[in-house]
Amino acid sequence: MLALSIAASIAGAQDKADDIPDRLLTNQDIIEMLGSGMTPLAVVSRIHNSPCKFDKSSAGLETLKAANVPYHIVLAMMKAPELPPATKGHIAVVIPDSTPLQVGLSEDLNSSVQQPGYVIYFEVLEEVRIRGLRVIAKGARVRGRLLGSNDRSRTGEAARLDWSLTDVLAVDGQRLPLRGGSAVSGDELQQEKNVTVGKGEEFTAFTHGVRKVNVLAPILATPKNLEGPASPNP
Repeated sequence: MLALSIAASIAGAQDKADDIPDRLLTNQDIIEMLGSGMTPLAVVSRIHNSPCKFDKSSAGLETLKAANVPYHIVLAMMKAPELPPATKGHIAVVIPDSTPLQVGLSEDLNSSVQQPGYVIYFEVLEEVRIRGLRVIAKGARVRGRLLGSNDRSRTGEAARLDWSLTDVLAVDGQRLPLRGGSAVSGDELQQEKNVTVGKGEEFTAFTHGVRKVNVLAPILATPKNLEGPASPNP
Protein backbone atom coordinates (compact mmCIF):
# COMPACT_ATOMS: atom_id res chain seq x y z
CA MET A 1 0.00 0.00 0.00
CA LEU A 2 2.84 2.39 0.83
CA ALA A 3 4.50 1.74 -2.52
CA LEU A 4 1.21 2.34 -4.36
CA SER A 5 0.66 5.59 -2.45
CA ILE A 6 4.16 6.83 -3.33
CA ALA A 7 3.68 5.89 -6.99
CA ALA A 8 0.30 7.64 -7.17
CA SER A 9 1.59 10.89 -5.63
CA ILE A 10 4.60 11.02 -7.96
CA ALA A 11 2.50 10.21 -11.03
CA GLY A 12 -0.07 12.87 -10.08
CA ALA A 13 2.57 15.57 -9.71
CA GLN A 14 4.13 14.59 -13.02
CA ASP A 15 0.82 14.65 -14.92
CA LYS A 16 0.28 18.29 -13.89
CA ALA A 17 3.74 19.26 -15.13
CA ASP A 18 3.43 17.37 -18.41
CA ASP A 19 0.15 19.06 -19.32
CA ILE A 20 1.93 22.42 -19.61
CA PRO A 21 3.69 22.85 -22.97
CA ASP A 22 7.05 24.57 -23.13
CA ARG A 23 7.05 28.20 -24.23
CA LEU A 24 9.15 29.21 -27.21
CA LEU A 25 12.00 31.59 -26.47
CA THR A 26 11.96 34.71 -28.68
CA ASN A 27 14.17 37.73 -29.38
CA GLN A 28 12.09 39.82 -26.99
CA ASP A 29 12.61 37.28 -24.22
CA ILE A 30 16.38 37.62 -24.59
CA ILE A 31 16.20 41.41 -24.44
CA GLU A 32 13.99 41.26 -21.34
CA MET A 33 16.25 38.73 -19.61
CA LEU A 34 19.28 40.96 -20.04
CA GLY A 35 17.27 44.00 -19.00
CA SER A 36 16.21 42.24 -15.79
CA GLY A 37 19.85 41.75 -14.79
CA MET A 38 20.28 38.11 -15.81
CA THR A 39 23.94 37.37 -16.57
CA PRO A 40 24.95 36.64 -20.18
CA LEU A 41 26.10 33.15 -19.13
CA ALA A 42 22.66 32.41 -17.66
CA VAL A 43 20.97 33.69 -20.83
CA VAL A 44 23.10 31.41 -23.02
CA SER A 45 22.28 28.49 -20.73
CA ARG A 46 18.56 29.27 -21.09
CA ILE A 47 18.94 29.31 -24.89
CA HIS A 48 20.63 25.91 -24.86
CA ASN A 49 17.90 24.43 -22.64
CA SER A 50 14.80 25.90 -24.25
CA PRO A 51 12.86 25.47 -27.49
CA CYS A 52 13.53 28.62 -29.51
CA LYS A 53 11.87 30.61 -32.27
CA PHE A 54 14.22 33.49 -32.94
CA ASP A 55 13.85 36.12 -35.63
CA LYS A 56 17.17 35.70 -37.44
CA SER A 57 16.34 38.15 -40.22
CA SER A 58 18.34 41.33 -40.75
CA ALA A 59 15.57 43.31 -39.05
CA GLY A 60 15.63 40.95 -36.07
CA LEU A 61 19.40 41.26 -35.77
CA GLU A 62 19.20 45.06 -35.95
CA THR A 63 16.75 45.02 -33.05
CA LEU A 64 19.14 42.91 -30.99
CA LYS A 65 22.02 45.25 -31.86
CA ALA A 66 19.96 48.30 -30.86
CA ALA A 67 19.23 46.58 -27.50
CA ASN A 68 22.99 46.02 -26.96
CA VAL A 69 22.66 42.23 -26.86
CA PRO A 70 26.24 40.85 -26.62
CA TYR A 71 27.65 39.18 -29.72
CA HIS A 72 28.16 35.77 -28.09
CA ILE A 73 24.48 35.69 -27.09
CA VAL A 74 23.43 36.57 -30.64
CA LEU A 75 25.73 33.77 -31.87
CA ALA A 76 24.05 31.29 -29.51
CA MET A 77 20.69 32.45 -30.85
CA MET A 78 21.81 31.93 -34.44
CA LYS A 79 23.00 28.39 -33.61
CA ALA A 80 19.80 27.42 -31.80
CA PRO A 81 18.27 24.43 -33.66
CA GLU A 82 15.09 24.84 -35.63
CA LEU A 83 12.29 22.63 -34.38
CA PRO A 84 10.52 20.28 -36.79
CA PRO A 85 6.88 21.10 -37.58
CA ALA A 86 4.33 19.76 -35.13
CA THR A 87 1.92 16.99 -36.06
CA LYS A 88 -1.42 17.11 -34.26
CA GLY A 89 0.08 19.35 -31.61
CA HIS A 90 3.08 17.14 -30.88
CA ILE A 91 6.72 16.90 -31.95
CA ALA A 92 8.59 13.59 -32.12
CA VAL A 93 11.93 13.76 -30.29
CA VAL A 94 14.58 11.05 -30.36
CA ILE A 95 16.33 10.25 -27.08
CA PRO A 96 19.84 8.84 -27.72
CA ASP A 97 20.98 5.62 -26.12
CA SER A 98 22.71 6.03 -22.74
CA THR A 99 21.20 9.45 -22.00
CA PRO A 100 21.96 10.00 -18.28
CA LEU A 101 19.45 11.03 -15.65
CA GLN A 102 19.78 11.65 -11.92
CA VAL A 103 17.28 9.87 -9.70
CA GLY A 104 16.48 9.92 -5.99
CA LEU A 105 15.12 7.05 -3.91
CA SER A 106 11.46 7.59 -2.94
CA GLU A 107 11.47 5.34 0.14
CA ASP A 108 13.74 3.80 2.75
CA LEU A 109 15.21 0.36 2.03
CA ASN A 110 16.24 -2.15 4.66
CA SER A 111 17.71 -5.60 4.06
CA SER A 112 15.58 -7.01 6.89
CA VAL A 113 12.33 -5.62 5.44
CA GLN A 114 12.31 -5.69 1.64
CA GLN A 115 12.98 -8.97 -0.13
CA PRO A 116 14.37 -9.76 -3.61
CA GLY A 117 11.83 -8.98 -6.31
CA TYR A 118 10.44 -5.96 -4.45
CA VAL A 119 9.60 -3.07 -6.81
CA ILE A 120 11.48 0.10 -5.78
CA TYR A 121 10.40 3.60 -6.76
CA PHE A 122 12.65 6.56 -7.51
CA GLU A 123 11.98 10.00 -8.94
CA VAL A 124 13.88 12.06 -11.50
CA LEU A 125 15.75 14.94 -9.86
CA GLU A 126 16.50 17.02 -12.96
CA GLU A 127 14.39 17.18 -16.09
CA VAL A 128 15.89 15.82 -19.30
CA ARG A 129 15.69 17.96 -22.42
CA ILE A 130 16.56 17.15 -26.02
CA ARG A 131 16.82 20.06 -28.47
CA GLY A 132 15.39 22.23 -25.73
CA LEU A 133 12.24 20.10 -25.39
CA ARG A 134 11.45 18.33 -22.13
CA VAL A 135 11.26 14.57 -22.70
CA ILE A 136 11.50 13.42 -19.06
CA ALA A 137 10.04 15.69 -16.38
CA LYS A 138 11.49 16.45 -12.98
CA GLY A 139 9.69 14.20 -10.53
CA ALA A 140 8.97 11.53 -13.16
CA ARG A 141 8.50 8.07 -11.70
CA VAL A 142 11.36 5.60 -12.03
CA ARG A 143 11.01 1.92 -11.19
CA GLY A 144 13.63 -0.54 -10.10
CA ARG A 145 13.72 -4.07 -8.75
CA LEU A 146 15.51 -5.43 -5.71
CA LEU A 147 17.86 -8.19 -6.81
CA GLY A 148 19.42 -9.09 -3.48
CA SER A 149 18.56 -8.39 0.16
CA ASN A 150 20.62 -10.19 2.78
CA ASP A 151 21.21 -9.60 6.46
CA ARG A 152 24.59 -10.49 7.93
CA SER A 153 25.03 -14.24 7.62
CA ARG A 154 26.19 -16.60 10.33
CA THR A 155 29.44 -17.07 8.42
CA GLY A 156 30.16 -13.33 8.74
CA GLU A 157 29.19 -12.28 5.23
CA ALA A 158 28.22 -8.59 5.30
CA ALA A 159 24.61 -7.48 4.95
CA ARG A 160 23.84 -6.33 1.41
CA LEU A 161 21.23 -4.65 -0.79
CA ASP A 162 21.50 -4.51 -4.57
CA TRP A 163 19.05 -3.51 -7.28
CA SER A 164 18.65 -2.62 -10.93
CA LEU A 165 16.70 0.25 -12.47
CA THR A 166 14.09 -0.85 -14.99
CA ASP A 167 12.21 2.10 -16.54
CA VAL A 168 11.24 5.78 -16.34
CA LEU A 169 7.99 7.48 -17.31
CA ALA A 170 8.42 9.87 -20.26
CA VAL A 171 6.28 12.97 -20.82
CA ASP A 172 4.06 11.13 -23.33
CA GLY A 173 3.25 8.38 -20.85
CA GLN A 174 5.43 5.64 -22.26
CA ARG A 175 7.94 3.80 -20.09
CA LEU A 176 11.50 4.08 -21.32
CA PRO A 177 13.80 1.19 -20.38
CA LEU A 178 16.82 2.01 -18.24
CA ARG A 179 20.07 0.37 -17.41
CA GLY A 180 22.00 0.87 -14.24
CA GLY A 181 21.73 -0.07 -10.62
CA SER A 182 23.63 0.00 -7.38
CA ALA A 183 24.54 -2.01 -4.31
CA VAL A 184 25.15 -1.19 -0.66
CA SER A 185 27.02 -3.47 1.72
CA GLY A 186 27.40 -3.36 5.48
CA ASP A 187 30.68 -2.61 7.19
CA GLU A 188 32.44 -5.90 7.95
CA LEU A 189 34.26 -4.31 10.87
CA GLN A 190 31.13 -2.89 12.51
CA GLN A 191 29.21 -6.17 12.22
CA GLU A 192 25.84 -4.59 11.35
CA LYS A 193 23.02 -7.09 11.25
CA ASN A 194 21.32 -5.32 8.35
CA VAL A 195 21.98 -2.49 5.92
CA THR A 196 19.75 0.44 4.98
CA VAL A 197 19.50 3.04 2.20
CA GLY A 198 17.65 6.24 3.05
CA LYS A 199 14.95 8.00 1.10
CA GLY A 200 16.45 10.71 -1.09
CA GLU A 201 19.73 8.91 -1.83
CA GLU A 202 20.85 9.88 -5.34
CA PHE A 203 21.93 7.60 -8.18
CA THR A 204 22.63 7.84 -11.92
CA ALA A 205 20.69 5.87 -14.51
CA PHE A 206 20.98 5.65 -18.31
CA THR A 207 18.36 5.15 -20.98
CA HIS A 208 18.60 1.83 -22.80
CA GLY A 209 18.42 2.02 -26.58
CA VAL A 210 17.31 4.81 -28.92
CA ARG A 211 13.75 5.89 -28.09
CA LYS A 212 11.23 8.30 -29.62
CA VAL A 213 9.00 10.47 -27.41
CA ASN A 214 6.10 12.67 -28.54
CA VAL A 215 6.14 15.99 -26.68
CA LEU A 216 3.60 18.79 -26.68
CA ALA A 217 4.51 21.41 -29.27
CA PRO A 218 5.85 24.56 -27.57
CA ILE A 219 3.77 27.72 -27.76
CA LEU A 220 4.39 31.42 -28.25
CA ALA A 221 3.44 33.68 -25.39
CA THR A 222 1.05 36.53 -26.10
CA PRO A 223 3.13 39.69 -26.66
CA LYS A 224 2.68 42.11 -23.80
CA ASN A 225 1.92 45.02 -26.07
CA LEU A 226 -0.93 43.06 -27.66
CA GLU A 227 -2.65 42.11 -24.43
CA GLY A 228 -5.95 43.92 -24.07
CA PRO A 229 -6.82 46.04 -21.05
CA ALA A 230 -8.55 44.38 -18.13
CA SER A 231 -12.31 44.34 -18.40
CA PRO A 232 -14.00 46.83 -16.05
CA ASN A 233 -16.10 45.47 -13.26
CA PRO A 234 -19.81 45.46 -14.11
